[in-house]
Amino acid sequence: MNRNHRRALAKRKDPLSLVCVADAHMRAGRMKRAEEMNREAIALDPRCYEAHNNLGHILRHTGRTAEAVGHFSLAFQINPNVAVVAYNLAMALSELNRFSEALPFHRRAAALDPSSADAHSTLAFSLGQLAEHAEAEQQYLRALQIDPRHFGARINLGLALVEQGRIAEAYQHAQVLAQADTAPGFPHKTFGILLARVGCQDGARLCFERHLAAHPQDRDEIAMLLAAVGGALPARATDQQIVHLYNSRADGWDKGAAVDNSYRGHQLVAAVVVECNPHSLGTVIDAGCGTGLVGELLRPRAQRLIGIDMSDAMLAQAREKNCYDELHGGDLLNYMTRHPSSCDVIASAATLVHFGELNAVFAAARQCLRPGGVFVFTVFPNDDDEDAVAIGTLNGLAQGGCFRHGAAYVARTAAACGLSVEVLRREVHEYARKVAIPGIVVALRSGS
Repeated sequence: MNRNHRRALAKRKDPLSLVCVADAHMRAGRMKRAEEMNREAIALDPRCYEAHNNLGHILRHTGRTAEAVGHFSLAFQINPNVAVVAYNLAMALSELNRFSEALPFHRRAAALDPSSADAHSTLAFSLGQLAEHAEAEQQYLRALQIDPRHFGARINLGLALVEQGRIAEAYQHAQVLAQADTAPGFPHKTFGILLARVGCQDGARLCFERHLAAHPQDRDEIAMLLAAVGGALPARATDQQIVHLYNSRADGWDKGAAVDNSYRGHQLVAAVVVECNPHSLGTVIDAGCGTGLVGELLRPRAQRLIGIDMSDAMLAQAREKNCYDELHGGDLLNYMTRHPSSCDVIASAATLVHFGELNAVFAAARQCLRPGGVFVFTVFPNDDDEDAVAIGTLNGLAQGGCFRHGAAYVARTAAACGLSVEVLRREVHEYARKVAIPGIVVALRSGS
């Protein structure tokens, strides 16, 4: 569509003409103008489902997924018989980890367009996230029946089989994929994860390196994946990784934690803080406060509550809860180092999981705490070596920039930094696909 054609359509001021012009702007990468024109179309006709759907698409791809869900929902309410509308709503909900809510829309999309391999594959993925393994497998196989070269469906089917302990079957799918790994657009990163999980570490390493060569901007994530197959262990997840991860998850974080009590890290930390300080908590620093889940639990006992987080999107959610006296953006290490002897409690749920060696964190916490203060946090256990640090497993932890820490390593490192272990116990930290993910909740006391 040329400029004159766009102008002619825009002058008509009817909603569908505006949607058509907005679509041309979107395809040309002019997202701001496309958004404006879709909003103008909605103002003219609030029941223009095409405008709601296209606006949702723009919002989702510019990082505003929660707002996108609202417009996709309106589009579906107006016209529930368009496959792409149901599909877009399902994908946006899934992106927010709201798989239970997404499932009926995935089903609707597959029913409306039964010849779509994508619809069956994404339905299968949501089913797998909800531990509906048998039906998920059927849907992956249906996608592959439609398109045998649907690489995403085959890789995710292989990973689902690994989760069920069916390694030999997963390996067979990996062999099929290996024959196509030179195809344009082949997903080397996810194929590498499948290879690693079926025991082919050399092949996985090669895939990760090939992905990195094509996508150098992914170097931080690939460094974590390479560490999972024998590469060098990064010192920590980078600031960019952490900010990207939690900005993308902020909108659905609280709802995801509430579903079937799937995330428990905040509850574990808050309970141990109170256990170690049965009376008033004094000044509390919530290090890596996220959306404020820990803060909400500690607010009634804290004289002063300070939250720190790198993610602006997470901080925006925490600010809405109005439970903190102060909220600060930035790195927890810098904050603790710059505020010596300033608090009685440091609480940190699922934050130290993004650090490898913990010496610097423990030293900064010791400096920040007043005499007799307590540092309570969670980490994932390293069951392979109790006295060492390792990268997270490839069931999602490594991909999320997580490390595993042995209990003996934690105790030894704490002692070296002048902190004594008051609590160190294994708990269920969260649930993924209805499978318990263990964690270690730790309380370290500073000397008097």
